[in-house]
Amino acid sequence: VNRGLLDDQASWMSSPFVSDGDPVVVFGPKPDGQGGFTFAGGARAYYASLGSYKAGQSPYPPTQAPEAIVVSTSDDNGLTWTAPVLASVKHNPNIFNDKEAIAVDADPASAYFGRVYVSWTRFNTIGTAEPIVVAASGDGGATFSTGKQLSPAFNNNAVGGRQGSSIAVGPDGSVYVAFEQGAAQVVSISRDGGTTWSRPITIGGVTDIQDPIPGSNFRTDSFLTIAADPRAASTTLYAAWANRAAAGGRIVVATSTNRGRTWGAPLTVSTATEGYAFFQGMDVAPNGRVDIGYQAQNAINPVAFGTGNASIDSWFVSKPAAGTWSAPAKVSSAPSDPAASAQNNLARQFWGDYNTLVSDNAGAWFIYTDSRRGRGCAAVDEYQRVIAGTAVVRGDMADRLAQRLGQDPYSHEPGSKPAPPEHCPGQFGNSDVVTSVIRP
Repeated sequence: VNRGLLDDQASWMSSPFVSDGDPVVVFGPKPDGQGGFTFAGGARAYYASLGSYKAGQSPYPPTQAPEAIVVSTSDDNGLTWTAPVLASVKHNPNIFNDKEAIAVDADPASAYFGRVYVSWTRFNTIGTAEPIVVAASGDGGATFSTGKQLSPAFNNNAVGGRQGSSIAVGPDGSVYVAFEQGAAQVVSISRDGGTTWSRPITIGGVTDIQDPIPGSNFRTDSFLTIAADPRAASTTLYAAWANRAAAGGRIVVATSTNRGRTWGAPLTVSTATEGYAFFQGMDVAPNGRVDIGYQAQNAINPVAFGTGNASIDSWFVSKPAAGTWSAPAKVSSAPSDPAASAQNNLARQFWGDYNTLVSDNAGAWFIYTDSRRGRGCAAVDEYQRVIAGTAVVRGDMADRLAQRLGQDPYSHEPGSKPAPPEHCPGQFGNSDVVTSVIRP
């Protein structure tokens, strides 16, 4: 059911924030009115996103525009939502908070049943300081604790930085915040409801996939997904990510059977048949089955990019609790062209940064970016090639470029970026979020 736009909710309209991207929705129990939580009256939905201040409502000077992490809740299946609450409660106009994750302890047997955890990357100074931070809420998202820093803050050439956190909650209430740190995927663990956290433990090594993937031009990452086996008394965790191999991107999975203290060697679950793999999603069903969805690209010319050069399909692998991994199965019914959409500045193609997957005992839902209904734009392709080649376009060269783009060189500044409504097909930029329903 389409509930409309979040920012059109009366609660959001009266708040100083607008939802600014990277949305995540999770479900947990509702507060019972007596200091506890229950599923007896249904579930509470938690919506976490980036949040920016509306014009004229920021407490900071106009030249400073911090990015916040906000959380809104709904108790009626998304019909109405509360006003956004700050989860990134450290106030500093120079901080840019980004790439949040959220999870709820939904196991009634846990001592921390109903507790909400939000993690994110806090860019204290863009490019030089970026710790992973986590905050918790024990009152159903009404308030959040001061964020706790789980990692070092530095980002330098020798060690690198950290980004892309993912959260899982085990059946015993243990909380796992995993993230990419330098050349490793790591996890920090709390056994006391987020009060204290371990030092980061190495899950496995990571070699980031190429950015961009050969044959396309969209930005990529190797952020991991962590998931816990929810069965009572289980101590098993899984972590999956896209790793760069000699032949391209491959999806790998590491397993811990002792609540995250140690991890086995990563196992590759994708193959060359699918293409260059990226952007996985993973979940563990209540019966212990592990499901992974991912996308993979094939390119006609790996040293070029543009309309018609690359195609992307979506794939699925699964493993029963006591079994082995299945062969990859294609779950998209039509391929997508990554050239069908672009960043707002048109300098690169745009695919987003994440896919996700959720499971129950009957199957899985893989949610991913899809551009089958879009169309590429020759003018944008050409502009991106100029940007990629760092060409300086002046004078007669600019006129020739404009004419090659199908433009009147005198209609606007020669050599400037094209205007999609004027120079592109109507379907350019038409990318969707698609869900494949899989019954393993």
